[in-house]
Amino acid sequence: MSNQGPYGPPPQGPQYPPPPQYGPPPQQYGPPSPQWGPPPAQQQQFGWGAPPGGPRPPKSGKGPLIALAVILGVVLLGAVGLAVVSNILKHNGSDDPYYSSPTNSTSEYTPPAETPSAYPTDAPSTTAATSAPRTTAAPRTTRTQPARPTPTRTTPPPPSDLDLVARNRIYKSGVQASVGCREPAARPSTAGGAQRYYQGILACLNRAWPRQIVKSGGQVQAPRLVVFTGGQASSPCSGNFPGAFYCGSNDTIYMDAGDDVTFWRQYGNVGYQQHYGRMRMADTVAHEYGHHVQEMVGIMEAQNRMRYEAGSEAAALQISRRTELQASCFGNVFLGSNRNSLGIKGDLKFQLDWLHAHQGDEYGAQPDHGSREVLKVWTARAYASRNPASCNTFTASPQMVR
Repeated sequence: MSNQGPYGPPPQGPQYPPPPQYGPPPQQYGPPSPQWGPPPAQQQQFGWGAPPGGPRPPKSGKGPLIALAVILGVVLLGAVGLAVVSNILKHNGSDDPYYSSPTNSTSEYTPPAETPSAYPTDAPSTTAATSAPRTTAAPRTTRTQPARPTPTRTTPPPPSDLDLVARNRIYKSGVQASVGCREPAARPSTAGGAQRYYQGILACLNRAWPRQIVKSGGQVQAPRLVVFTGGQASSPCSGNFPGAFYCGSNDTIYMDAGDDVTFWRQYGNVGYQQHYGRMRMADTVAHEYGHHVQEMVGIMEAQNRMRYEAGSEAAALQISRRTELQASCFGNVFLGSNRNSLGIKGDLKFQLDWLHAHQGDEYGAQPDHGSREVLKVWTARAYASRNPASCNTFTASPQMVR
């Protein structure tokens, strides 16, 4: 039920009377002239004596004298009447609202006492005008426009960890261009030879990624390289740790040259084994540099916090697999972009694919890097596309990061 009244004209109110008449209708200026004697018709009929046909007065010697006295009396009476009437008109003329006395009149006039009016009058007071001091007009106020409020710029909140890993700008940085670097000529027959090989691939990576890091809003910084042989390396991230790894605390890639030297010395005389050893070194350096890419664009720190707050070991391990699979994917974006200059074709390409199909958690102690079934999918996709957009493992289904 609506609480609004019906639409239409408003209800009728009291009937207003017509506007009042402001004074009587205009009159003639002054009364009509008085008649000094009878109307003309009577003068013609009766004259100045008795009507005709009546008895005539007797004639006597005093008749003319009486007639003259009468005439003089009439004239004197008319003069007196005229003076009286004139004096009356002079005294009574101002009572008429339409009468204005002549300006050259010398008679004094005392106005009657006025009754205070119930309505205000616009006429200025004569007494006030003569007694009050003259005042100047108030200064004219200048109307100023109110100042427009300045909009407050609010700082947008920083991106969440989920934003950093799942909607990072690195995914929109586009296809990576080749930098034309060649595969290093050094061979890992010694630790020094292995180190030179790592350094050659690292120099190529430092040339390949800066453009996309800048487009992603990250800060470009070349990582350090630490090479050790056998045993474990000490780092600020994990204390003593075996194998190859990356530490974001000091932006350093750690490479264990011991395994590569041992393998080369045992199988380096066989062609396809040499191909396999070379692709394993190049792929490992590219994978660890993939972690450095994650560090430069904010993914590494975000995933560390997510793992810490995961709530369960299974959830933390899944985040770890997403992170490791992405690093391998980034690494193969680089390898695919520079396939021609690096000479990755024929048996080298075959050994690279075989390596991806035989790496994974099946050969490790815990499921933290991803199975070989999914690893070969992510690396093949990245190698073919050469685009980081194919490496968003953080939005992939759990089946694709098992």
